[in-house]
Amino acid sequence: MNILKNIFSILLFVLALCLRDQLNARTPCIYDLNPKGIIDLTSVGRMDGTPAWKNVHPEISDKHVYSYNPCHSFTQYACIDVAACQSYETDEKLVYSLGNQNSMQWEVQTSKDIVTLVYNSGERKLSVYLNCLKPGEPNKLEVHGYDSVAKIFTMTLSSECACWDGCKNGPTPPKLPNKLGGGAVFILILVILAMIYLIGFMTFNKFQRHESGINILPHRQFWISLPGYALDGILFTLRKVTSKGTTYTAV
Repeated sequence: MNILKNIFSILLFVLALCLRDQLNARTPCIYDLNPKGIIDLTSVGRMDGTPAWKNVHPEISDKHVYSYNPCHSFTQYACIDVAACQSYETDEKLVYSLGNQNSMQWEVQTSKDIVTLVYNSGERKLSVYLNCLKPGEPNKLEVHGYDSVAKIFTMTLSSECACWDGCKNGPTPPKLPNKLGGGAVFILILVILAMIYLIGFMTFNKFQRHESGINILPHRQFWISLPGYALDGILFTLRKVTSKGTTYTAV
């Protein structure tokens, strides 16, 4: 009787190990490993039926390109409702499925903190390794190609959402650039110089020359005449372009 109990206990233990990943995996998007945390890839994949990464070349060229979309299905020619697709470089319409979302299995090595998404199309098998990035870093996909020894296609998906609890409350918004471009700096300098010019000369004209009203404007006569000079220049240029002879009156 005790022997039967021991055998039954061992079978239950083995069954629990086999089903552990399935019990923890809630969807192809989310894996909940209490108390380790949650991996949520919902925001990484596109939801419009197109792949987040399309026609990515592998590290070593194999005359193929690869498309991948975690969490949500996409369609690319004959790859219908798939998670990953392989196609020829020279003919994008010649495609092969690398598995759909329903075939996806979570493989978690908690001792090494390695998480892998495994897809199977029947003819082809794909492993996508998850790499944890710092908050705000852009998502990245690296295609390693076909492993002839393991007979499996491999990729690495790098994302903040690949971290435990990395996207539990949604991904971190990307950091906005805080540096001004060269053009913006130049315009800013011009504006500052213009303000110094106006304020400086207006103060001088008011308190040193005792001017008032419009007369306190610096070089007033020049600025009043400037629109006329500009119009003369435009007309002169147009007449030159249209081959109508004219002379330019000196200022």
